[in-house]
Amino acid sequence: METQKIRNLRKGEFFYEGIIFFPLFNRDIAVYVHFDVPLEYADKCVEHLENLSDEMINSFCKGAINYCESFREFFDELEIDIPENLKGRDILKYIEPKAMIIENPQENEQAFHMECYCDWELEHALEWTVRGNEVLYVGEFHNESPWCEKEYFKNASWNYAEL
Repeated sequence: METQKIRNLRKGEFFYEGIIFFPLFNRDIAVYVHFDVPLEYADKCVEHLENLSDEMINSFCKGAINYCESFREFFDELEIDIPENLKGRDILKYIEPKAMIIENPQENEQAFHMECYCDWELEHALEWTVRGNEVLYVGEFHNESPWCEKEYFKNASWNYAEL
């Protein structure tokens, strides 16, 4: 198995597993590639992640702040120390990306979702779902496929992304 972007790629029990570099967080993370995904497509998805536009990053941050703020009433009880009135990319200090998940392409654009740890929701974590240049979903991890209809994401009450 050869790929330009994924290191240490190996066959796992449920999907191919490897390591990629995520420049936004300046760190390596896991990548999970479903078995039926062409590796050229997986490389394009990783490249897309490596080159996210400022608009995409800002959109993700806005959704993550919305998600974080929905838990604010529990911060004292859970001893969570995240300042109020976070703006822009300040939220990234409280997020730790864990894995990129790449499913079989259904259209001719890159799509993936991310699993991240976040300081405010330790049990259900944070998911970030991307298709093309759109942030479709930000919220608790539900394993949201990037290939769901956009209306599904727009109507999901648990989605903190602004579509």
